[in-house]
Amino acid sequence: MSEVKKIHIKAEIEEASTDDDSTDNKEKTLATRMREMAEGALDTVKSEVKKEIEERVLRVEKTAVDLKSEVKKEVEAIGQRVREQYESEREDLLREEIEKEVKAAVQQVHDEHQEERDRLLRTAAEAENTKKRLQTDYQRQLKYANEGILEGMVPVLDSLEAAIKSVTEKVEADDAPSESTSFKEGVELVHKQLLDALKIHGLTPIEAVGETFDPNQHEALLVTTSDDVPEGKIIEEFRRGYMLHTRVLRASQVVVSQGPAQEEEETPNDVSDDDTEATDAVE
Repeated sequence: MSEVKKIHIKAEIEEASTDDDSTDNKEKTLATRMREMAEGALDTVKSEVKKEIEERVLRVEKTAVDLKSEVKKEVEAIGQRVREQYESEREDLLREEIEKEVKAAVQQVHDEHQEERDRLLRTAAEAENTKKRLQTDYQRQLKYANEGILEGMVPVLDSLEAAIKSVTEKVEADDAPSESTSFKEGVELVHKQLLDALKIHGLTPIEAVGETFDPNQHEALLVTTSDDVPEGKIIEEFRRGYMLHTRVLRASQVVVSQGPAQEEEETPNDVSDDDTEATDAVE
């Protein structure tokens, strides 16, 4: 731009010199001409500077527009990436929340199902226990339903046994067989048949003589010494006892042995007869 200014000023100076030679008659002086030329050159420089400034401003504005466009694009790209990242993170958070809620719901349903299952199992177990208990009670009641009847038959057995014992004593007293023998056999047969019929329904006699005394089955009416029967064994049975299945219907009345009699040891006298006589002699 400085070279252009020099060319314009030189041309104007040359033009002015030519004009001075040709126009001597003009009233303008060289100073005036030079001032005009300087003002014209200054205007030209101003115009050139203005143009150059405008061009530079245009380039700067264009660059600014380009930069603005690029910055805007970059900002939009960053915003897009931020939005995408936010959406992604938001989706991840939502997915995690949904998964947590689903897991919590599944766990709750599982716990409720487990509680309901446990409750049903307990109810089923209670029902089964109740059923077994009712069956056991029913079986026990059915098993001992005839207890009253059998208890009423026991005195009949006692009477038959008493009759057999009485007839046996009478037969043993008679030397020759008599009608009592036949009667005894008949009563024994009836007693056996009745006892067998009652055994079918669970009634069994309690063994007593020769057995060890059991307070659950035997009732001791008497305890006596015996040289032949060991201690705690039953010597005699007064009345027979009976069991109904595993329950004692009536205890046996028995005599229990306490073993051989213990001999009393002789206790020496504090003062013997000889000592007494010696004392009398001294006196």
